[in-house]
Amino acid sequence: MQSEFFRFSRTVHAWGGAALALLLLVISLSGSILVWKNEFVTMSLVTTDAAFDATPQALAAIADAVEAQFSSDDILQIQFPTAEFPLARITLADDQYAYLDGSGTVVAQWVLNERWEEWLYDLHHRLLLGNVGLAIAGFAGMAMILLLVAGVIAFWPSRRGFRHGFWPQSTASSSLQAAHRNIGIVEVLPFLLALVTGTILAFPEQAEQLLLEPFRGEEYSQDFSDNLDTVAGAEAGKWLPAMQRALATFPGSRIRTAQVPNGYSPYRIIGLQQPGSLHPSGQSKVYIESVGGWMDIRINDQAQHISERLYNFAYPLHTGSFDNLFYKVLLSLSGILVAALSALGLVSFLKQFKRQG
Repeated sequence: MQSEFFRFSRTVHAWGGAALALLLLVISLSGSILVWKNEFVTMSLVTTDAAFDATPQALAAIADAVEAQFSSDDILQIQFPTAEFPLARITLADDQYAYLDGSGTVVAQWVLNERWEEWLYDLHHRLLLGNVGLAIAGFAGMAMILLLVAGVIAFWPSRRGFRHGFWPQSTASSSLQAAHRNIGIVEVLPFLLALVTGTILAFPEQAEQLLLEPFRGEEYSQDFSDNLDTVAGAEAGKWLPAMQRALATFPGSRIRTAQVPNGYSPYRIIGLQQPGSLHPSGQSKVYIESVGGWMDIRINDQAQHISERLYNFAYPLHTGSFDNLFYKVLLSLSGILVAALSALGLVSFLKQFKRQG
């Protein structure tokens, strides 16, 4: 009975892995490159060695420049420059985007995936198929989690063969299988992390409903009106004083993003990254009414339920979008190993299938 269980696990892992191997190869290799997306963009667009100083005055000037150059109703989000990445990224309506330098000058503007790094992101995230590709990638991630478990179970009876190493000793199917098995068992935890976080990012609304809603009581929205300041007036609603108030509200934080007031919302919404938060968009937020100048909403991501804080870790852990070179190298190397895992498994499966046929 036990041997049949292991045999069944091997069969499920082999056939399922072969079916998803090419898809996994594309996603893992594109992901390995995308870890270094900001570095590639910096090399191609930044012409000065001077580091950007993210003072409230500099950030307010960029926000004013964005509003001067684009229609407010078209501006969806401003992602501000940092010392590490000295370009502001503007998300606009109709799948349009732009990069601005520290002086507020547009250095690049494009639609959807016209830039190569955006094309690569679209390939990795949506397989160039829009929402259909996003769903395919998400369901493939869930399937791979099950196949990963089946692979670990299948590995157990042959665990003593681990000493044979990562590099196949020949092109024989058994040698390829041994290398696939050994890489897989070393890669299992990083791969599982990438699959879980990637699935959450593919289905964010469903994940939020499943993982977060059960912990959100009446006090969840009530907390947003706590500890508001009492400042008001037309001057207080401008970008510079609004940013200064945001930093005073969350001492030690860094301003990361902003949404401009427009026909849909009267607020300047400023996103801040507090110490202890990895999310580059800043999940702590203040809403300041642009005409009356009062603060209406204050969201402290560090005071939220642990489920919310763990959920906010999904994006930075999956993308490596925080300032840790070691983690980015590890993430990129992990993607290369997953690609090797896919290739070895597929070739081994085809060889064995051909021999048996």
